[in-house]
Amino acid sequence: MSMIFEAHNILNEHQSNRLFNGVLAASQLFGILTVLSVAIWMGGYNEGGFAWSEDPEKQFHYHPTFMSMGLIFLFGEAAIVYRVFRHERKRFTKLLHMAIHSTALIFMFIALKAVLDSHDYHVGPNGKIAPIPNFFSIHSWIGILTIIAYILQYIFGFVTYLFPGLNMDLRKFSLPFHQLFGVIILIAVTLTALMGITERSAWKHTCWTKHGELCSQQLIANFLGICIIGYTSCILFIVLNPRWRRKPLPEEESLQPLSAD
Repeated sequence: MSMIFEAHNILNEHQSNRLFNGVLAASQLFGILTVLSVAIWMGGYNEGGFAWSEDPEKQFHYHPTFMSMGLIFLFGEAAIVYRVFRHERKRFTKLLHMAIHSTALIFMFIALKAVLDSHDYHVGPNGKIAPIPNFFSIHSWIGILTIIAYILQYIFGFVTYLFPGLNMDLRKFSLPFHQLFGVIILIAVTLTALMGITERSAWKHTCWTKHGELCSQQLIANFLGICIIGYTSCILFIVLNPRWRRKPLPEEESLQPLSAD
């Protein structure tokens, strides 16, 4: 990205800003479509909508819904706040970044409880509880590793950059690693989501697994996967472009030089 946007300088400032606005608009469109499509998929067709403990099968539907809202859409929004609000004060963007990640973390825990409960309290054909084993699939293995990585990244960011806050030299040293691991986790979340969509489709969509037909239920699942890829691609394009990084404001530089986030 640096080679394209800085070394060759193929875009002037006006063109760069127009490109940023275009990619940002595309990211928001893909993000909204991601949330809408997962809600339509889980809430419609023969999935049966949403419920909590009174119906473990419907409780599962909160898992893909809240994971898509939290670890995909909100994660991506948190990743680009330093680019979207790069002319605002550092304190504002830092608090917004942490607030969005905190909300994503809450959604993640709700989604995780939903899937575990739906497995543990699964009701068999005889009407009795017949638990489904947890953490057998590659989706669940990579998913739990990604969740652990996200929690550790959250704790590290909070302690290092917010409270109590490490000294400036340690912040500068750790910032590139914090950013790098954020990108890796976002990619891992996307891959995990795509595996989850495939697993759910193979498990539930008999229209194509048994009857060899492409039904509307499978179409919306595929559409969700495309939207997730589109959203993540736009977020990564924004985050990895060095020209769109936040630069310290004049009053910040006069107080203490800060590394751009």
